[in-house]
This record gives sequence, structure tokens and C-alpha cells, in this order.
Amino acid sequence: MNEMAGTLKGAALSMLAAYAQQYVDRRWQDVWDAHLPDIERMFAKGGDSAYGFFCLKLFHPLTEEMVEAGFLSEPVLPGLFPQSEEHWGPWEDRERRFWSVIRHGDGSPLGTLVTRIYHDHTRLRLPRPPRISAIGETDPVRLSSIIRMDAIEGKVDDHV
Repeated sequence: MNEMAGTLKGAALSMLAAYAQQYVDRRWQDVWDAHLPDIERMFAKGGDSAYGFFCLKLFHPLTEEMVEAGFLSEPVLPGLFPQSEEHWGPWEDRERRFWSVIRHGDGSPLGTLVTRIYHDHTRLRLPRPPRISAIGETDPVRLSSIIRMDAIEGKVDDHV
């Protein structure tokens, strides 16, 4: 890839991450409030599954927008629980990281969006809104390593 192509690819990924973050910032509280009765029932039965339900409700419209704009997300945003990582923060403000590889409509890789979901294990609560970052890497093994390392250092965006 030449320098211009690399720069444009990085810019597109950064712009997509910024758009996704704006989307989350505008909608997360309304989605939480709108689905709170269901979230409360799920939390009473299974804890973390309530946060997963919230994520599905929050990110589904964003995923549809991305498809309409010519991007594919593998897996759908914010990512899958089995490939996520949760190692950071106290139980009242725990951070779980999900990731989705973003591809152009033709299947060529653009990069990865990492979604940080902050949640409380002691009671039903989101201590702060989800955060979205971009990583230029798409290889699953390297992605997992970068996400674990950078969660401590806070430099996820440096990999774009």
C-alpha cells in the first residue's frame, strides 16, 4: 500500500470511529431509558446478559447505517462476548472490550473498531457511556494482544 492509500485508509477508519462515538454519545442514555424495564428483568435473571441486550439495542441501528454506507462489520457491532476481554477496573466500573473488523463492501479490510463498555457488577448501572476507538490491525491474534496491552496503556488509537 502506498503512503497516500495508507493515509486515506487511516483517515476513513478514524472518521468512522468518530461518527460511531458521536452516535453513541447522542443515543446511549435514551436507549438505556427506553429499555430499562427489560434490562432490569434480564439483570435480575442473569447479570451481564442485561448489558449485552443494551448493546444490541444501541448498536443495531448504527450497524445498519454502516451497511448502507458500504461498510461491513465482522462480527456485528459492538462484537461478540466470547472474543471480548474484561480485565480492567473495579467491580463498580468494570471495562469490557469488544471488537469488530470493519471491511469495505468489496470485503477488503479497513481496520477494527474497539468498543469499551463500562458496567457495574454490584448493581445495574452504566457508570459512563461506551467509548469507541479505531485500530488499523485486523489479524485476530494481533488484535487480541494489542487490545490487552493497550487497555492498560490507553493507546488504542495509536494503532490507526
